[in-house]
Amino acid sequence: MSWLHGLADKAETILNKIDQNAANVLNQSRDEIADVEQPLIEISVTSNKKKHLQLSSSTSSLLRTNNSQINNDETKSKSKSSSRRSSFSSKQDTTSTVIDVFEQNPITFTAHPTTTTITSATSSESSNQNTSTNTLSIDQQQELSAMKIMFTQMKSERDELRYELDSVVNKLNNHDNENRIRELEDLVNILSDEKEEIQKRNINIENTNSKYIKSISELESTISKHLQNESELTQKLQLAKMETEHAVTELEQYRKRAQSTLQLKEKMIEKLKQSEAITDNHNNNSHHSNNNEKLLNIELEQLRYDRETLREELNKLRENYEQSKLNFAAIETRFRTYNCDLEEKVTKLQSNLNQETTKNAQLADDLKIQCRELQTVREELIKQKVELTKKLYEREMEVMALKNRTQNRSASPATDIEERLHSLTQSLVQKQTSLESLVSERNALRLQLEKISQQNYQQQYQSGTTQRSNSSRYMNTNETDDAKSAVPNFLIENPFDNRVARRVKRAYSSLDEIGIRLGVFMRRYPLFRILVIFYVILLHLWVVFVLFSSTPT
Repeated sequence: MSWLHGLADKAETILNKIDQNAANVLNQSRDEIADVEQPLIEISVTSNKKKHLQLSSSTSSLLRTNNSQINNDETKSKSKSSSRRSSFSSKQDTTSTVIDVFEQNPITFTAHPTTTTITSATSSESSNQNTSTNTLSIDQQQELSAMKIMFTQMKSERDELRYELDSVVNKLNNHDNENRIRELEDLVNILSDEKEEIQKRNINIENTNSKYIKSISELESTISKHLQNESELTQKLQLAKMETEHAVTELEQYRKRAQSTLQLKEKMIEKLKQSEAITDNHNNNSHHSNNNEKLLNIELEQLRYDRETLREELNKLRENYEQSKLNFAAIETRFRTYNCDLEEKVTKLQSNLNQETTKNAQLADDLKIQCRELQTVREELIKQKVELTKKLYEREMEVMALKNRTQNRSASPATDIEERLHSLTQSLVQKQTSLESLVSERNALRLQLEKISQQNYQQQYQSGTTQRSNSSRYMNTNETDDAKSAVPNFLIENPFDNRVARRVKRAYSSLDEIGIRLGVFMRRYPLFRILVIFYVILLHLWVVFVLFSSTPT
């Protein structure tokens, strides 16, 4: 606040000069008018409005009180810009009123030991005091010339003070506006940074969610495959067990049969040997019939044994048949339960599909409605912006016209200047209040637009995620392309963007599309991917070879 102290010092010096000049003039008038009998010096003045101004000898004290008011206003100017403006206007008014009084009204000083009175009155001296009036007229002319010189100095100083005060007021206004603009810009930057951080966090969360969903789906598919493999293996094990048990029983039966047949044959051989030994002792004719009968008895016993074995086999086959029937019935029950479970799952999935289709339709309707609302809000904002620009232009033109009028006009009376200053301050206050209200409305509309855009983005994201989840459940599509093709919010085209911003955003979107297409192409065709990798490796090897082999000339 050094410039304020400088202004205060200048005002003090000017007022001290005025006091010194007034004191010198008064002292001269006292010395020259000491022999005069009359106590008053009267000067006749003709004017449209007769004004009687009486200045006491406390003019210096008045001016000093004005100086103290200036200093007090300087100390108060640190609190608010409004108090600054009022203090400067009060300074300007006080100085201008004092100087305009000296300009408009001719002043008469009275030589008195305590007070000096200035009066304007029409008087005529008597014929008896011609000599004294002549001397007084000469003194008055000298005083008037001195006062004119003083007035010219005071006018020049007043103009300088006014110019300095106007420049200070303009600087203060500009400084306040710049501070407000800087604060608003800082707030906008902070909000934009926070918005970008939130968008980055949302993108990271979306990517992690998509990865988790993919891993969960893969785990579910692997679990289902493992369960199917386990069921198949259990069935195969059961069949293998049944086959092994059947083979073991067949082997045991075959062994028993072989043993029984071997025993019968051994018995037959022994009996034949005995019969042959007996035939040696007895006659051949008498015992031949007995041998035949014995052979027939042995064959009958063998047939009986075979019949018993066949009966046992039939019983076992019947038991196996009954067990197979039971197994078949159990398999049928399992198959029926499995079919029922599948039908229930299909019905549930169909109901979920219907619900999701209805939800998607509702979301699409909501998106259309919100898009319309966004368009209407944008149109309203554009209209309000145009109206505000028009109003600002008109007010700037009015201010320029008022400035031109004030500059072109000559020095008007103090009352007119005060009224004009008062009206101008009132108009400025009204305009500032209207501007602040318009700025607050604009900020509120911007906040509403940001909220609506965020809601629209969230609903678009929710609809996209629901479509992705449906497609990943029932169509087994890939979700990485949609996640990568998600464009950030600050790169979406707005009607408030410049040409350069629009071109940059379009170039970014085109580059993003090209990158996504290349990624999809490389993902679908692994041969192309392998060729690209080999090309990059060969290029690096060639660069390394050139760097190590070539020497600079």
